[in-house]
Amino acid sequence: RNGHILGISLSYEPDAGAYINADCLDESAEEKMQELFDKKRMVFHNAKFDIPMFEFHFNVKLSRFEDTMLMHYMLDENPGTHGLKMLAMKYTDYGDYEKPMYAWMDEYRKQNGVLKNDFKWEWIPFEVMKDYAAIDATVTFLLFEKFEKAMKKGNPNLLRVYRDILLPACRFLMSVQDNGVPFCKDRLLASQDLMLEEITEAVETLQNHAAVIEFQEKEGKEFNPNSVLQLRKLLFDYAKLEPTGIKTEKGENSTNSEVLERLALQHEIPQLILNVRKKTKIKNTYLDKILPQLDRDDRLRTGFNLHGTTSGRLSSSGKMNMQQIPRDNPIVKGCIRAKDGHKIVAMDLTTAEVYVAAVLAKDENLMNVFKSGGNFHSSIAKLVFNLPCEADEVVDLYPTQRQAAKAVTFGIMYGAGASKISQQVTADSGKHFSRTDAQEVIDDYFRQFSNLRKWIDMSSKFIMDNGFIYGATGRKRRLPNVKSDNQGIQGHEVRSGLNFLVQSVASDINLLGGIEMNEYIKNNSMKSKIIQYIIIFV
Repeated sequence: RNGHILGISLSYEPDAGAYINADCLDESAEEKMQELFDKKRMVFHNAKFDIPMFEFHFNVKLSRFEDTMLMHYMLDENPGTHGLKMLAMKYTDYGDYEKPMYAWMDEYRKQNGVLKNDFKWEWIPFEVMKDYAAIDATVTFLLFEKFEKAMKKGNPNLLRVYRDILLPACRFLMSVQDNGVPFCKDRLLASQDLMLEEITEAVETLQNHAAVIEFQEKEGKEFNPNSVLQLRKLLFDYAKLEPTGIKTEKGENSTNSEVLERLALQHEIPQLILNVRKKTKIKNTYLDKILPQLDRDDRLRTGFNLHGTTSGRLSSSGKMNMQQIPRDNPIVKGCIRAKDGHKIVAMDLTTAEVYVAAVLAKDENLMNVFKSGGNFHSSIAKLVFNLPCEADEVVDLYPTQRQAAKAVTFGIMYGAGASKISQQVTADSGKHFSRTDAQEVIDDYFRQFSNLRKWIDMSSKFIMDNGFIYGATGRKRRLPNVKSDNQGIQGHEVRSGLNFLVQSVASDINLLGGIEMNEYIKNNSMKSKIIQYIIIFV
């Protein structure tokens, strides 16, 4: 929708490539393309981008396809390693084949006074474009030959994940992206005005605080909450707050969000500053950016990536990261609206990662908490602390214990120790929760869920001994740095591996659920559409 195809590249054997200018592609060419797509497996590097471009701009439909980007993701899950140019330089003899074209682009911009961001690809002459474009297809062919052979010779788990999860998920996400997220333009405009009012009010409240007034009188200038130097002086010189001990690279007292959240327990100024920052971010990062990027049908279409994380969890990029819409503030989510007569239905796998851990660890006590139903964290707190009340009363009668149980539940699977649990509970509850208290909760927790402890220890040992681990769905997480002499690096690798074991499975369950639901919708001729795991029912 936001571009057009200049040409297509083809390769059908090693070291043979062709580039066709799109101006040559008429209806008869489209028919030949469809015939080719029906007879052959089509190999792309990032099929989730290429296939929608083909299907949107040409009258064709692709069914069988392969993706060298996803293949490489199976062979090396580290983000930032899957680009075609990088892989071509590493695995083929073509080297930096893009260099001549980019040199031409630099010279063109220089001669014509064109800024880099203003350059248009259609300005590149066919004679310059053809070699680069043809080699693009050629190296994709070569990478496919190497990667398919490696996957077939390697562990069958990797090929199974690629065939049974990634390729179906690729087609599913094309559909999700094409559906787009429906926004109400009028509500967005109203929300912009509302947030501006709230920001103005929050700034005035901050500026009228006694410590800020004193700062402005003595410093002879208006306080700027975005100035790190001014903020540091206000917090530690005027408000007389005790530094947290967290330092910048230059050894100065930090004023980052974590520091402000801790200091907010001592004084109201850090909370006022956080409030201003939060509201400003909502307006600038979301409301102001959504409006100009809506398509003509008032939908925002952004990207979802299968290869962006080491754990297999999806990531989002493009016009907006749809996975980072503020959860605690309803103003942005409230702008997501179905048309009149339609409904938006949201579904979530509550505490999915803990559920996965309970099953993998075969911990009957933890599984029984899920089976009993009710509020999970309240039930855990009642069990761990042996609280003399019903589970549904815990949130009102024992909020600190519930917060402690929640922090331990989410923390222990990722290697959080007593210090981290202490900080988390203190921040969440607003009451001091000592390291000793945290260690006691951890000990009590593992007395209740002893099989979980054994599973964590066993998995940690496997990671340390082997430098990798496989998830329950077949994904592999490579962790070579466990052999490091640095214990901090070792510990981080082990925690990453434990994170992977639960997060990858929880993510795949969610992904497979989305794939199956999408097929159900199509097979039953429903008008419903999935948008970021949200289904609009008509």
